Amino acid sequence: MNISRNDNRAYRAITLDNGLKVLLVQDKDSTKAAASMAINAGHFDDPLDRQGLAHFLEHMLFLGTDQYPDSGSFNNFVSQAGGNTNAWTGTEHTCYFFDINNQALEGALAQFSRFFIAPLLNPAETEKERNAIDAEFKLKIKDDGRRIYQAHKETVNPAHPFAKFSVGNLQTLADRERCISDELRDFFTNHYQAQWMTLVICANEPLDTLAQWVRHYFSPIKGDKDLVKPAINEPLYRTQDIGKILHIEPHKHMQKLIVSFAMPNIDDFYRHKTVSFIAHLLGYEGAGSLYSILKEQGWINALSAGGGINGSNFKDFNISMALTDEGIEYFEDIIEIVFEYICLINDNTDKLPRLYQDKKNLLQIAFDNQEKSRLIDWVSNLSINMQHYDEANYVQGDYLMEGFNKAAHEMAMQWLTPQNMRLVLIHPGVEAEHTTAWYNTPYKVEAISPHWLESLSHINKPLNTMLLPSANPYLTKEVVLYEVEKPQTKPVLLVKESGFDFWFKQDNTFRVAKGHFYLAMDSHFAVKDVKHMALTRLFSDLFMDSVGEQFYPAELAGLSYHLTSHQGGLTLHTAGLSTSQLELVEQLLDALFNVDICARRFAEYKKQLVRHWRNSNQNKPVSELFSVLGAKIMPWNPQPNELATALKNTCFQQFNEFRVDFFKALHVESFLHGNWQHTDAKVFHKKVAEHLKSAAAIEDLTRPLREIDQVTRCQLELPCSDHAMVIYYQAQTSDVNEKVKLMALNHLINQDYFNELRTTQQLGYLVGTGYAPFNTRAGIAFYIQSPKFEAQTLLHRHNHFVSQFIANLDALDETAWQQHKQGLATHIAEKDKNLRLRSQRFWLAIGNKDHNFHMQKRLLEALHTLTLEQIKAYTMATFADDRPRYELLSSAKVNKSQKMPLCSQSL
Repeated sequence: MNISRNDNRAYRAITLDNGLKVLLVQDKDSTKAAASMAINAGHFDDPLDRQGLAHFLEHMLFLGTDQYPDSGSFNNFVSQAGGNTNAWTGTEHTCYFFDINNQALEGALAQFSRFFIAPLLNPAETEKERNAIDAEFKLKIKDDGRRIYQAHKETVNPAHPFAKFSVGNLQTLADRERCISDELRDFFTNHYQAQWMTLVICANEPLDTLAQWVRHYFSPIKGDKDLVKPAINEPLYRTQDIGKILHIEPHKHMQKLIVSFAMPNIDDFYRHKTVSFIAHLLGYEGAGSLYSILKEQGWINALSAGGGINGSNFKDFNISMALTDEGIEYFEDIIEIVFEYICLINDNTDKLPRLYQDKKNLLQIAFDNQEKSRLIDWVSNLSINMQHYDEANYVQGDYLMEGFNKAAHEMAMQWLTPQNMRLVLIHPGVEAEHTTAWYNTPYKVEAISPHWLESLSHINKPLNTMLLPSANPYLTKEVVLYEVEKPQTKPVLLVKESGFDFWFKQDNTFRVAKGHFYLAMDSHFAVKDVKHMALTRLFSDLFMDSVGEQFYPAELAGLSYHLTSHQGGLTLHTAGLSTSQLELVEQLLDALFNVDICARRFAEYKKQLVRHWRNSNQNKPVSELFSVLGAKIMPWNPQPNELATALKNTCFQQFNEFRVDFFKALHVESFLHGNWQHTDAKVFHKKVAEHLKSAAAIEDLTRPLREIDQVTRCQLELPCSDHAMVIYYQAQTSDVNEKVKLMALNHLINQDYFNELRTTQQLGYLVGTGYAPFNTRAGIAFYIQSPKFEAQTLLHRHNHFVSQFIANLDALDETAWQQHKQGLATHIAEKDKNLRLRSQRFWLAIGNKDHNFHMQKRLLEALHTLTLEQIKAYTMATFADDRPRYELLSSAKVNKSQKMPLCSQSL
């Protein structure tokens, strides 16, 4: 099996007698284990009269099996053992996955395996879970992704399974002559067969032990090695479905053009990445690129290529563009320029092998310097890879580029023609002729003019200004992994000057040729008032827009950069290969002070940002309530509508004055971490200091925090049919012992809260609790969003649950408490999986003034000494009637004017 040179895990692929393909992985360094099962069955397999059945079955498998009949059994087991579990249903695949303490893995596999052998599919549970499916459907009924997707479904070949409604609701899943649990069982029997399943298990156990467990627990899954999954014979598009322009009205303001080309299945191209390479050429953002030319015209703000739906007999190759107000008027001209750039590619086939080699080298470097990701995500991705790639390439398949295949390239380019094109134009004010089922999306379908298609077909020459990607300046240096000079456990303060701290740590753990650099700049002008806070955010967006073309080669070379606003200023973060990162930082700092930001881009981004902030009241009600909560607790984090109002009245001259003022006086904190040595760090510091030398030094800004000192209820009306509730308790001190108590309380209550209010009472799809710190002060939040129950009812149900939880607290014995403590300790003690996570943790500690970098250790020590009596007493005190807290409630608004508080009162 092809694995990265940086991968120290051991792999073994086996196939059980029932046809189940299994990949076993031993990771001796991991404190957690994880498993994922992918099944080659999804909503394409739904019966025509039972759309949403595959999704419904995915939910039902968690609600009891023959040997573990309790509906919350598996979730509770995993949660108490420090893990998480989830699943998703796609078009042709469904995936179930979990992570857990290594010690609890065998017990989890024993339960997990029964999902695929003997699920109960209890009629009583189907009745309740059908409501959860309906709540999930209603939760996203105004989600533009879903709304646009449905319009797409209604304009393809209706005989293709893509046309089916994938989510399901009370209508499609209602009981008929037979109880739906019988139909679920039929679907399970027909589609959940071992030969169509792929299982990945990763743990610190020996491979032989894992193999023994797999054979014992998963061999009973029914399967037939000789049975082949029936192919989809219907094409996604018939002749009459091509050559159309689809106008779709979005819910939130959006202007987007998608030029879509129909392709067959492209799985056979994966070894050469033929289609991905074409997407790379069309999506290039450097000088002379399609993006650069269209942006220069003032017609687009963003462009991406290669995305689009794909499946076992189809692939949409999309070129997607976010349009300006002017661009929407010139969409035909944009499409003509797209075909002119396609001509450029066709005219320069001889130059493509060199560009292909650059991309191949980059992917190889990325693969060789691959870092471990979150284990639960990694195993779920691998289980899907196993459905598509041969055994040798399970791990490397996404990175494989075996060589430029001219014949395959020319075949793929033949699909990028006007005669094979569909257009999607998403914009407000569509003169709709149709409304979609389920999501009520207004849309109109028109035939593209044959005369225009004919003229597009005659385009045979690129524009003179068009260029293919050139040699990448960030790839001139050899990638070198430096020797570790002196192993360090934590960063050191390399330089401390007035207004400037520079921290450094050479990585001696992950040993990849990568690194991270952070530079935080605090300025009084960033927080002078709401207008300046809005200008800080606008500047970060405009800066990224202004340097995008210049630094696109850096992105291609495995480097990334971001300028983001934080409470009090701006943070520059670079990451990726360490080789050329110093040069990138130098050029970015120069651009920070000198890049030209024109009035036209200022006007465009100001308009987009104001729209974005004003659109925020159309977010999910729970999200909106958390936004209100954040603004109430953190004064430097105002609500979006306040930012929009302040920015709307700002002119270009004020923006330029702000830009100068911001950098006049700064407090700077920076951190360099990764594949660098002490001398490199000194050079980094010197270069950074040189760029910042003209700024006067100030003390770093302490982020203000409003302490909650009374019970306050805030009620809002929002333009959404759902109702929501958020209850927030803030820690009364900054003490580490109280942090751990709130973490422990959340760990004790979260699974029961979900099981009772989501699974049993079916209040809604979004139900949960979470440990939620604001500006380092700990807190715990409870949230519910419901399509059926008003906010006051949600609050009443929440309060009743809390009363019952307190009443049952005496039943919590020492054994159960120790299990909970062990599960929480696993979460806290989880090792950083990669350099990125380690850098983030160190940088957070620097920002929080934890210069000993031992918060993890302190939390574990505090948890170790926390007794059962103490957590019971703290729980009682936290849920006392007079305990200060925020109660945020939202109700549905009849008209769609701006959100407004009905009342905010102390109780």
